[in-house]
Amino acid sequence: MAAVRIAMVHSSFAAVGGAEHYVRNLSRALAGRGHQVRIFCRPGPHLEPAEHPVGTRRLHGSNRLVTHLADLVDPTGLTPGDLAGFRPDVVHVHNWQGIGVLPVARLARRYPTCHTVHDHAICDPNNALAHRGRSAAVDRLLGMRSAWLVRQLRDVTLLWPTERTRDLVYAHVPSVARLAGRVVPLAVPGADRTWPPGSPDVVLYLGALRPHKGVDTLLSAWRAVAGQIAATLLIAGDGPGREQVVAAGRDCPSIRYLGYLDEAGKARAMRQAGWLAFPSRCPETFGLVCAEALQAGRPIITTDIARPPMASDTSLIRVSDGDALRNALRTAVGMPAARYREMSASAAADGRRLDWDAHVEEVIQVYRTLCGVPAP
Repeated sequence: MAAVRIAMVHSSFAAVGGAEHYVRNLSRALAGRGHQVRIFCRPGPHLEPAEHPVGTRRLHGSNRLVTHLADLVDPTGLTPGDLAGFRPDVVHVHNWQGIGVLPVARLARRYPTCHTVHDHAICDPNNALAHRGRSAAVDRLLGMRSAWLVRQLRDVTLLWPTERTRDLVYAHVPSVARLAGRVVPLAVPGADRTWPPGSPDVVLYLGALRPHKGVDTLLSAWRAVAGQIAATLLIAGDGPGREQVVAAGRDCPSIRYLGYLDEAGKARAMRQAGWLAFPSRCPETFGLVCAEALQAGRPIITTDIARPPMASDTSLIRVSDGDALRNALRTAVGMPAARYREMSASAAADGRRLDWDAHVEEVIQVYRTLCGVPAP
């Protein structure tokens, strides 16, 4: 495909998690193939020099209600004019909460636009789908919100990371099925890793330190078994739960907080670990950190609700709740070496099936279709 200009629109890099790494990795891969890419996002502490900050309007209040109402209105005032100097051929939207849906709708009316669905924001602003059904009034409000979002996204092509994510959103918001879309499974870049199996007595959590990610459940389960096992829990990442993790490390010496890690730091942590802990309390769209763990041959301890779709059953220990997580931790760190090697080999085989180059080419084909460029 001839070189195209791609505007990546993403909420912010205030915290750098799976979606943020994906945006940057995809942008670099596209630039390496000769395309021109520029990232537009809200200002934040982790911006890189090539990323273009957009304005942020002052909101009166900082609670969740104000934040999510702003997402339905216009917290940034972003318009096609803000991208005019770059003259994109296509706009690729990622997380839009914080940017607002009205700016996305304006961009889509002006430029061919696709949106990679990194979360379930169309259904629920809090990534807490498990709470649906508890209040008829809240469910009605969420339904009204979703209907509004669908109308604003009518000119956007949705890129679903998995069929599971698409079907879950369809189940809660059937009108989303009227929007253009296709399943484009995610992947992560990485050289072929021939690492030896990790140490089964080291468990790694890598991700945002937020309640819906289950960090507090993991800490509670670890403290309950720490006196019974000779093992280490490594926690890496940042977010509002940081102080809770630091305090847990003071009280329980087998918990080590590594802080926010760059790519080299993540690789060092993954080399040390034998397991990745993925204790999310809500449905996950893909779990990019799980893809990284599989590429490294690290099996995963996961909740049923967040089961990573790219992992085989033989690469996982699955749990339903906190009690089951405690038992899973005991099982994992005490696993016989031969059994652990089998699980590690299964994880590595899953990781080898994740083809980053093929994923990037599929995204380029989406751009080609949106721009009306005929297939080669």
